[in-house]
Amino acid sequence: MNATRDRLLVVDDDLVQRVLIGKIGAKLGYDTVVASSYEAATELLTRDTFEVMALDLSLGERDGVELLRFVAERDLREMSIVIISGCDDRIMKATRRVVNGLKLSLGGCLTKPLDLNRLRSALELPQRSPPVATSATPSLQITPERILRGLADQEFFVEFQPKIGLQTGKVVGAEALARWRTPEFGMISPLVFIPIAEESGLMREVTDRVLSSAMSQGRKLIERTPGFTVAVNISGSLMSDLTLPDRIEEILRRENVAPSSLTVEITETSAMADVDRANDILVRLRIKNIGTAIDDFGTGYSSLSALARLPFSELKIDQSFIKGCESDDDMMKIVDASVALAKAFNMKVVAEGVESSEALEIIRRIGCDVAQGFFFAPSLRRSSAERWISQRNSLVEEQAASAALPQRGAPGLTAFAN
Repeated sequence: MNATRDRLLVVDDDLVQRVLIGKIGAKLGYDTVVASSYEAATELLTRDTFEVMALDLSLGERDGVELLRFVAERDLREMSIVIISGCDDRIMKATRRVVNGLKLSLGGCLTKPLDLNRLRSALELPQRSPPVATSATPSLQITPERILRGLADQEFFVEFQPKIGLQTGKVVGAEALARWRTPEFGMISPLVFIPIAEESGLMREVTDRVLSSAMSQGRKLIERTPGFTVAVNISGSLMSDLTLPDRIEEILRRENVAPSSLTVEITETSAMADVDRANDILVRLRIKNIGTAIDDFGTGYSSLSALARLPFSELKIDQSFIKGCESDDDMMKIVDASVALAKAFNMKVVAEGVESSEALEIIRRIGCDVAQGFFFAPSLRRSSAERWISQRNSLVEEQAASAALPQRGAPGLTAFAN
């Protein structure tokens, strides 16, 4: 503990438990303060500063989730919060998500009866690092006119994130991600320029440029790897534009790329905004032999309806379900159910956001077809993507030839994948 004692707030309506936690906190060196209700806790949090709060979810008339919201509204995000409850495991997992959603610091989730060793560990603060000095970044002044100039000056380009076939371990495709580099601002995130382009009606021009770049740069990848496909995101604002299939076909013809080498990714929410027009567009794309993927599956309110009503050929499970699925049974159940639904509709399943060998093993086991994520590679410029893909596929072939590659996938490539 520091010379100036850290402070612990114990919020619990049970006297015995308040005393127990308070005594353990005192032994750990805390200056401990207790509160028996939501009202008492909010008064203390308004007036004083605490490094740790031990919080029982059940507080009588007001509950612990309400107090978590209060903490978030007061922006007390540096305070470590230890959740205590007699609720079942699913409620505790959901409470973790509440804390994460509020961007609060979670020290632990403990169930009753309390394990005193776990309680001590949860209450102990991690070693603090000195603050890192940062310089203020001026806000970007991105206007529709600046986007138009960027298009005219060919400042937009794409990077490729490889997609791995889980049956073979080989690279089977890549997602082309829009990038914009400017002389005055440097790299500008799509999270910045895409909303501006959508609001100003420039998404058609941006999409056409990105698609042209993806096809012209991706042509070598397609030519060198049989069956290789390039995926490109299509903005929801274009899903009512009935000329979209013809424009995509013209770009493919101009860049001399086969339609079967392209997959367009569309978020489920945008596809369901105008179902009739979206269906018109998707049917025409499929007739032209262009793949269609439902992106960010599971994050909207119309997932099942989208699968049933729209002719998607591929389902991409959103990374929010893949990340951490190895340690969250509820997320695992959603991933498993999503795969089963996709297979029922004869769709290929892509898992995005794979970041660990454990998550990779899970999605392989439950039947995903393709994976992408930082566990394999980040997005890469074309030349780097070409080298990475060539090296990986060559290594897979060498291991297969020497009988080192298991039949179900490429676990032996995990070190190389990183």
